[in-house]
Amino acid sequence: MKLPHGCTIRDLTTHGDERGSLTEIFRLEWGAGIEPVQWNFVRSTANVLRGVHVHVIHSDYLVCLEGTLVLALSDIRPESPTRGLATTIALKGSSMQAALIPPGVAHGFHFPEPSSLCYSVSHYWNAIDEIGCRWDDPALGLDWQVSDPELSPRDTTAGSAAEMTRQYLAVREQLRTGRE
Repeated sequence: MKLPHGCTIRDLTTHGDERGSLTEIFRLEWGAGIEPVQWNFVRSTANVLRGVHVHVIHSDYLVCLEGTLVLALSDIRPESPTRGLATTIALKGSSMQAALIPPGVAHGFHFPEPSSLCYSVSHYWNAIDEIGCRWDDPALGLDWQVSDPELSPRDTTAGSAAEMTRQYLAVREQLRTGRE
């Protein structure tokens, strides 16, 4: 499976015995491509879809702890060698994998079953860094294999992928030139 440039999937090692198990989900020495400043925990019921959104500033590092997370990725960076690449990958709590998503890769999460997600970010939340679009916009090139997911009000009323890309590029340019 090909991933957008800068995205990685890391297999995590679980150590178990008769009492249970322990899995290290992050170590700075791994060179995972992120130095987290904040960790978040998300619990979702079955058929919830979160996103699609893209960040100009921060990277995400995520691990599905329980259940299944269908991670959708669409590279909107004009300079990326994988520009336009779109893919989905299933991360399962039973497999313990970590995913890194760099700025400029639009992403969303579908939980086909009740699931738990732990994720970190490289920068604190900033409203300018929250840019989204409709999850089912054909321009994203994503094959979700779901037709009627549960969405938040924000995701239900999100705009087009073209508008998200225009906004991403405008914010990126503002930040590059020091204008906000």
